[in-house]
Amino acid sequence: MKKVIIAVIGVCAALASCQGTKSTGSFSEIDSLSYAIGMDLANNLGVRALPNNDSSLVVNLITAGFRDAWNGKAQITTEDAAAFIQEFFQVRLPAKAQAEGQAWLDEVKASNPNVQTTASGLMYEIVNAGDPAVKANDTDQLIVNYALSLKDGKVIQQNDSIPIALSGVIPGWKEGMKLVGKGGEITLWVPSQLGYGAGGSGPIPPNSALKFEIKLLDVIPPVQ
Repeated sequence: MKKVIIAVIGVCAALASCQGTKSTGSFSEIDSLSYAIGMDLANNLGVRALPNNDSSLVVNLITAGFRDAWNGKAQITTEDAAAFIQEFFQVRLPAKAQAEGQAWLDEVKASNPNVQTTASGLMYEIVNAGDPAVKANDTDQLIVNYALSLKDGKVIQQNDSIPIALSGVIPGWKEGMKLVGKGGEITLWVPSQLGYGAGGSGPIPPNSALKFEIKLLDVIPPVQ
């Protein structure tokens, strides 16, 4: 957690000394170094996992925390600060994401009568059933086009004609891709427990509900 605190301090230093300036051209050497270090730390800081992180942090309090710590007058201990940051990112933020994801899925279900839900909680809409004689098994490889988006609608992954082994995908995919045949199209809404769970994955935040729009181009059985 020390790395997180140091990163926050670095961001504050940049904010306090540069006052929003977007270029280091007019800075002294030490000003430029301070600003560059602040940018570097901010780019590697975990606040990017925050929803609407461009506006959710209170800049004046970040700056005050930096100033007080720099002057040895912090209002809480380093240990308490580290504990709160850890609790926020490991408990509070995932819990909020879980609740927001479920609210989104409930809204989708309520607004779209074509959405069905399985016993596991997977939600789906079959756009095109495809060939009922050619469906996937756990050992098959699939060739698919797909787009992945989060509840804000932003597409964060998109691939065409990509081979995927059904044995290695998230539970929501493993269940959902058996519902259509070759040539079929399906939309999956995957609750976090059937997706990447509390750990998240890359650009996917912890406890995120997911939407996949998928076209099943081919089903390839394993070589005997």
